[in-house]
Amino acid sequence: EGLEFIPIKSILHIESSSNYSKLFFLEGKSILVTKLLKEFEDLLLPYQFFRVHNSHLINLKYIKKYIRGEGGQVIMQNGDVIDVSRRKKDEFLKLIVG
Repeated sequence: EGLEFIPIKSILHIESSSNYSKLFFLEGKSILVTKLLKEFEDLLLPYQFFRVHNSHLINLKYIKKYIRGEGGQVIMQNGDVIDVSRRKKDEFLKLIVG
C-alpha cells in the first residue's frame, strides 16, 4: 500500500516466512514485508545484525541472554526466544564474547 520508513535501531529481529520477512520492533509491533531474509541480511550486516539461524536475523544490540545448548538459544530484550543453529554457534559466540 506504500512505503514505510523504519529506523534500523528499532528492529529487534527479523524472521523468514517463505517469500516474506516479519520484522519485530522494540515497541512490540511487527510487520510482514515482501522481501527475503537474505536481502535484509545483506543490508543490515554493517549495523550489528547476525543471521543466527536459517530463518532468523537478530540485532546483536538487543540480546538479553544466551542459553547454551546444541546450538543454543538467544533471548531478546522483548522476551522472544530464537534458536541458534549448530553451524552458526561458534561464529555467533565469537561475535558476542570476543
